[in-house]
Amino acid sequence: METEVINAHKKAGSVWKSAIKLAQKNAKEGKLFLELANDVEKLILEEGAKSAFPINLSINEEAAHLTPKWNDTYALKTSDILKIDIGVAVDGYICDGAVSVNLDNKFTKQIEANELALANAISVAEYGKPVEKMGAEIERTLKEKGFNPVYNLGGHGLGKNNIHASPQIPNHKGGSKAKLEEGAIAIEPFASTGRGNVSEVSNVEIFSLEKTFGVRNPAARKLLEIMKIYGGLPFAERWLRKDAESNKLEPFQITLALKELMKSGCVHSYPGLKESKGAMVTQVEKSLLILEDKTIVLGE
Repeated sequence: METEVINAHKKAGSVWKSAIKLAQKNAKEGKLFLELANDVEKLILEEGAKSAFPINLSINEEAAHLTPKWNDTYALKTSDILKIDIGVAVDGYICDGAVSVNLDNKFTKQIEANELALANAISVAEYGKPVEKMGAEIERTLKEKGFNPVYNLGGHGLGKNNIHASPQIPNHKGGSKAKLEEGAIAIEPFASTGRGNVSEVSNVEIFSLEKTFGVRNPAARKLLEIMKIYGGLPFAERWLRKDAESNKLEPFQITLALKELMKSGCVHSYPGLKESKGAMVTQVEKSLLILEDKTIVLGE
């Protein structure tokens, strides 16, 4: 792997570390999710990087793809299990990582089990080793501690401007027969007190650009131009509303144009993912650089 690519990943990891520290510091009772998101995403820009995707702030049975709405009013409760998932890109090269926070410490054992599962998965993440070994370690560790992995979520490769590249890294034994090659990966265990399966919900706040043609509506075409600035990485509707101000697009135009772009296939949506009602989900995640002679954990 070229030195410039390694250094870009390391820089992304350094910014991610600053961002996750700020998020954990600000994750206090009564903190508005929208303020937390704005503070973290602002820091990433100030550090000379870009958000690889909108910060994910998911609570309790929520697992992923939840980010604050443009007018969000939710405030953190002490009883919440908050998953903070942050992605940072430097020259297109990504560090993706997550932590779980529980202010009343009721779910400390679950978070610790998840962290141990991640550590055990990292211990077998080496060049040439089978991808499925990581998943087997995650499932074994969580089961021994009395929790289920979320079977239909997992880790993934990190390509240039591509948050979900190959290989797919399951959170259970079996699956991929591939062996690890040089490149960046994100190992992402989810632990659940429920059945270990998530499903999509109607709430959608995260999107990515798929194509830039096939629409005639002037507002939709303007919105497509704005979306190009995200470089193919996922974005939030609240970002669009902010970046569209200079284009004189009214809020209702943005909403209607976004719906048209989804219908036409120009925009891909990422619905929120939830476990069954009453289940509690924790998430931890780290990004690694797999090299022939060593493995580098980014952000440490």
